[in-house]
Amino acid sequence: MIKSGGSFYYKGERCTIGAVILLKGLPYMVTVSHVFRRGEGDHLTVDGRKLTVTSILKAFDLALIELPPVCTFEITELGSAAELEQAVLVNDIHAIKCRVVSAGTSLLFLGFQCYNMPEPGDSGSPILQAGKVIGIISSITLDTCMGIAISSSIISSLEGQRSGG
Repeated sequence: MIKSGGSFYYKGERCTIGAVILLKGLPYMVTVSHVFRRGEGDHLTVDGRKLTVTSILKAFDLALIELPPVCTFEITELGSAAELEQAVLVNDIHAIKCRVVSAGTSLLFLGFQCYNMPEPGDSGSPILQAGKVIGIISSITLDTCMGIAISSSIISSLEGQRSGG
């Protein structure tokens, strides 16, 4: 099943699905765009199927991949970040606790325990609070133990813009 926190493969590397959303009634997988070399048109494999990157939103480091109707998927429940509260980065390899330090309109700033930091393959992993995805991890800074995530409000606005036509 294709779902938030699951894996896909690009050029032999495991990557993480940040969310699955509906745009104009069609299912799309959302992840960070920096994992792709070319961007739009790049090929990846998820759930045994070859798919193509549909569009890149460079301003937000997001990639959208349209899912074929025959796929089994789970739509991601999005939430809003609560500042100074615990959160968790989750994927099918591990879960890493963090804290939301600051939550802006488009970015979340996260504090991690320095001995338990996300790894390069964790890019695109969902950040959860109260079981809902509040963001997708985009980058980390090892020397400060901080991370930056794209806010779920950006993903929600995509749903609104695209479904509104």
